[in-house]
Amino acid sequence: MKEDQNLGISNLKDYKSWIMEGNQHFRLKEYAAALVCYNNAIELYSDDSRIWDNRGVALSSLGHYDDAIQSFEISLDLKPDNARAWSNMGVSLAALKRLDEAINCFNKALEIDPENIETLDNKGTALFSLTKYDEALETFNHAIKLNANDAKAWAGKGSVLKFMERYEEAIECLEKFIGLAPPELADQNQQAWAMILDLKLKLKKE
Repeated sequence: MKEDQNLGISNLKDYKSWIMEGNQHFRLKEYAAALVCYNNAIELYSDDSRIWDNRGVALSSLGHYDDAIQSFEISLDLKPDNARAWSNMGVSLAALKRLDEAINCFNKALEIDPENIETLDNKGTALFSLTKYDEALETFNHAIKLNANDAKAWAGKGSVLKFMERYEEAIECLEKFIGLAPPELADQNQQAWAMILDLKLKLKKE
């Protein structure tokens, strides 16, 4: 997939330099510019798994999930044990509601990198979306065991417990999330407060 090349991108000759510039644009959330850099890197050298992986993440960030999945597949053809590419492909599949396929990708990633918190959080969220609450709870608990300050896992666990009607435990988890949530999770923070109020009302009615 080609994006607009006229984005003020440097005229670099080394594919590794293109990767570094692409990563810099990505950190600034300049995803279209990052994609141009990764495409230019691939034109110079196409056998590096990480370029295709990075390209897939940029495409996914732009909402081009099908193209992203194709890029991750190439990355994995080049390096089948690329845990990051498996996990990233799972995220794109989940965005397309292909949740069983997404979970399979997360499982592949965890076989290679079993203590990756982000992958565990994403797997737990996909299981929750499939209403597999016991499995989702187990996954979030595993993430929390590895990192007790994992805000996303506490939020996920709270949501699962709510649907399991374990309201008091859900409130405790959501309060834990609120205490840990970084600024970029401000929207989820507000949702957690609203959920806590709803759960307290449910408890009063019991």
